This record gives sequence, C-alpha cells and structure tokens, in this order.
Amino acid sequence: MCCVLMKILFVNEGMAQQQCETFQWNCDDGQCISDSGRCDGVVDCQDGSDETPENCIQVYSTCHAFAFKCAYGACIANGYRCNGRKDCADNSDELVCDESKFDKLQGSCSSDAEFECTRLKECISKANICNGAKDCKDGSDETLELCAGFDCADGAFHCGYGACINRTATCNGVKDCLDGSDEAWELCGFPRPRNKLTPSLSDLRNENKCQLPENGPYLLAHLHPQNQTIRLGRWVENYETIHLECSNGYRIPSHASLNCQNGKWTRGFPSCVQYCDGQSLRGLSTFHVCINNGIAARQCQRLQPKSAVIIRCNVGYEGLSDNAPIMRCNLDGKFTAKRPTCNVECGVQRTSARFRRDLGFVIEQSEAPWQVAIYQKPDNVSYRLICSGSIISPSIIVTAAHCFWDVAVEQTINAEFFQVAAGKYYRDYDMAKDPTAQVADVAEIVISSSFQYNKNAFLEDIAVVKLKTPFIFNENVSAVCFDFGTRASRYVPNNLVGSIVGYGGTGEVLELLPMKSLSYHNCQLKESYANLAGDKFCLQNEGEAIICRGDRGGGYVIQNPVTKRYELLGVISLTPFLNHECAREEVVTATNVKYMSNEVREKLEQFKQEDKALF
Repeated sequence: MCCVLMKILFVNEGMAQQQCETFQWNCDDGQCISDSGRCDGVVDCQDGSDETPENCIQVYSTCHAFAFKCAYGACIANGYRCNGRKDCADNSDELVCDESKFDKLQGSCSSDAEFECTRLKECISKANICNGAKDCKDGSDETLELCAGFDCADGAFHCGYGACINRTATCNGVKDCLDGSDEAWELCGFPRPRNKLTPSLSDLRNENKCQLPENGPYLLAHLHPQNQTIRLGRWVENYETIHLECSNGYRIPSHASLNCQNGKWTRGFPSCVQYCDGQSLRGLSTFHVCINNGIAARQCQRLQPKSAVIIRCNVGYEGLSDNAPIMRCNLDGKFTAKRPTCNVECGVQRTSARFRRDLGFVIEQSEAPWQVAIYQKPDNVSYRLICSGSIISPSIIVTAAHCFWDVAVEQTINAEFFQVAAGKYYRDYDMAKDPTAQVADVAEIVISSSFQYNKNAFLEDIAVVKLKTPFIFNENVSAVCFDFGTRASRYVPNNLVGSIVGYGGTGEVLELLPMKSLSYHNCQLKESYANLAGDKFCLQNEGEAIICRGDRGGGYVIQNPVTKRYELLGVISLTPFLNHECAREEVVTATNVKYMSNEVREKLEQFKQEDKALF
C-alpha cells in the first residue's frame, strides 16, 4: 500500500470521535458509511445527511449525461425516473412526472401569466415561481413539488429543490436559494461546518497551526491558492488550505483539500490508493449497481478493490439476463472484464389505449414511444410543428424527405432550423405542457440525390435525421423495429392492419389512427394517384380519423404476428390537403421504407454504428 492511513482518536467537546476509513464518508452525526453510498439516492446515514442538498448539491453538475439528476444533487440511473418508485431520497424522480401541475398554475387568477399561491390564494407573476425567492407569503411558489424538474436556462444554478438562480449568485455569502443550497460548503470550497464534522489531525505543539504528516512518500501537497508545493511534515498557518495528490498512478478517493482551523485539519488525511473509475461503467444501454462489503450503491463514481459490479440493461434495451457475469474491481484499479452492452429493444408498447374518441384512439406516449414531433423555426421567433417521424436508434429518426425541402431553391434546408421532440403528448412546442419530453437539435439530414419534389409522386420521399444528442430511452421514449428486408419482401399487399400516430382533428394530443394497406397497383387505380411513384403504397382510413399536415413523415406501423413487436413499414408521404391544415382523407400514400436508396442506407448504417459506440 502506497500510503499508511493514520488512525488517531481526537477529543471534541469531551467525546471521542472515530475517523472514517478510506472509501468511507462521515455523516453529520459522525457515522461512517461507504463513500460510494453518498448522494446515490438511497439514505445510508441514520441522520439522512448523505442525501441532502448541503452535502450533495455539488454533485448535480457532474452527473453523467445518461443519469437522472435528483433535485438535491444526487445521481441515479435514468431508467429509474418515473417508474412509480421513490429512487431519489426527495422523490424528485417521481415529482417530475406530473404533467398536469403546469396546467394548473393560473388557478383563479385573472391572467394566464399569473400563478395562484396554494394556501393564501395570492396571484403573482409566473416569472417569479421557482426563482429562489419566496414571493408567495405561504412559500408555495418555491416548493419541491412545484419546482422539481423546472427547466433552468443555460448557465443557471439548480437549487436543492429545483429552483433556478443565476450561477454567478452562488458562493457569494448570500443565500439566493430559499434552502441556502447555493452556499453549500463543498460546492463553494468552504470548510465543512464544525458541528457537522469529525475532527482530524492536530498537533498542540504549535497553537493554531497544523502539521502535514511526515510519512506517506506518495502524498504531495500544494498550498492554495499559490499552488506552491510544500514538503511533508511542514507546519501550515491557521486558515490555510492545502490540495493533496498522489504520484506513480495512485489516486485519492475523495476529499483532496484540507483546511487548517485553529490547529486542526478539517478532515483526516486520505490514503493514496488505486481504485476503479465508475465512469467506464456508463453507457446509454446499461446501468450498474456496485456492491462492497454487502452494501449496494447505484451508479457509483469510484470503486475500491474487490468491489463487485452488476450490469443490467436500461429501459428500451435488451440482451443481458439476470445471470450475466458479475464484474469486479481488481487491486490494480482495473475491472476484471469490459462492461457489456445491450441492444436496442425495439417495437415494444408499454400500456394500452385509455379510451376511444370518434376521431381515433387517444393514447399515452408509451403506446407509441418511437413517435417524434419535428419542429421548424423559420422566423427565429417560434417553432411550429411541420412533420412527425420514428425513432430507430437513440439519435436516428426516419421521416419524410419533403419535410426538409426548400422548393424555391430545390435543396435541403439547413439542419440548424429544426428540433426534434420525443415523448411529446401535446402538439404545441411549449415544453411546459410536456415536462418529461426530450428535445434534440438536428446534426445532419440525409436525403437521396434522386428525391423528386412532386405533389403527385414524391419519389424516394424518405429521410434519415441524425440528432446532435441521443434520446435517453424510458417508458415514453424508445425505438420501433426497422428492417430493410429482402427485395422479395418489398411488395406491400392489400389489407395489412396497422396504424399511424398523429394529432388528428383535435390538434392537441396524440391519437392512434387505424389504417389498412392498399397495394401500389390498387392505389394507382385511384384517380388522385395515377402517377404514383414506384416506391409507394397507400393507406386506407379505417374510421373517421382526421389527418393533419404535422402527421406527414410519421410511421405506418404494423405488429409482427410472430414476434408481436411493432415494425416500421412506411413513412407518410402524400396527403392531398389542398389548402386545408387538416382533413379526413380516405386514402393517403406512404413511402415503402424497404425502397430506401443505397446512399441513404449507407449513412443510416454509419449513424447506427456511431450510436452503438455510446451503448
């Protein structure tokens, strides 16, 4: 072992306190827990101090992109969000699921720009809710129940209950968050409060000064802020801070900074050890559970030697059984095996239709989790829905080519003008209505060079869209099955039972619209489709469903009779609305996805490989 951990007992207010071991953390009441159990969503300290904003808020900004951030700062697996269980200690993973709370803010206030305080029924501006300051006398504008999941602007700081303040207001000596989390000790680099701290090394030979340990050849110390290297055994002035590091490939598990306060270090000196880095266990397709000395922790950051790791598939992925081999952290700081990955679990519905309307089945997002809404911002003022699409991989969408075509100049519109939203229940772009929806910018739009913009044909009217950031799969967001098939399987016969998803005649919420297929040749017999392109088939409206412009590009999906999974068979192409926004069309056309050109197919395969690298 590179360094010897010094175990010393100190006297504080007449009581002996125990210094925690390496890989352990001091609870506020002095209890020692596993360091990996801190800020993981599960309360391990008897006083609950391992899961509080004061001790966890600094973790919020370092949560992995694939994790869910609890309001108070802890990180949990993204798949635990909205699963009906309390996985964050403050239950914020379930509080963000209530979409209706944002529709009830106005209450009895006269203006829709006002918020009605819960108990005293005052009316305040909605701009003042969840801003860190108590504008309602009863404080109902600054509660965890309201603010959990609140969408902060870029550069803002999330308070421990979800509110947003300017990041420049943190660590300024003023509590700008109602709970004071913007002044948390570790966030700001302050010494841990004395009444919540197990004391550490001191030497009474030199009053109000602290001495570095004389042994520990791998431990290096730097005086802050000068960054001056100081030798071991040296005395440090009162209130000075030192930063510690290890050499020769060893690392400090945690707490690399110590402050001298009245002759005592603010915590014990750590050992230099080799541990396994939890970052290498992260990926889109999996989550992990670490087990050390029989104690389990989720999404752990660091693993001490001999810790076990269980890898499982996230929601929307499959391929690992409950009997998958357990990984372990070796003494050399490396895992016994490479993290296994999962495959996309496609075409799975998670619930059934709630009730029927005359215009179609009103559905939950989870019944068509592959459906996305495509928005365009042509005027730099507001986004408008232009088309729909289908997820086939976390950052890959299949939709119609004409959605992105500039007729005037006969070329593809720049990708920067589009956004794609998944898990979107309401038609409007307003994300306050859909707090669990995910939005991504478009990185690349791929359209065949043979695409023809012709209102009577739309040859090769299919596009593949690559997103800048992948969607995180959950109960409401996942992929549909997609198979190029063989040349012999291209032909779509009559009367295949399937459906499309759109916003229908209500123009507000998702509806499932039953459809039956009509073969290419039978569709040509229709007067409007005599010049139909050869890569098309038609869809027959099975009810009184209303189809709108924003439904174009959406997928025609059928259920495979063998696998019982849903497969993408076509992309809605031609809907002859004339000048109408919505209409009841007896027949609409779809582009057969199995006719996708080789150039588009090659880009699709490239994008899929790029996604797999993130799994």
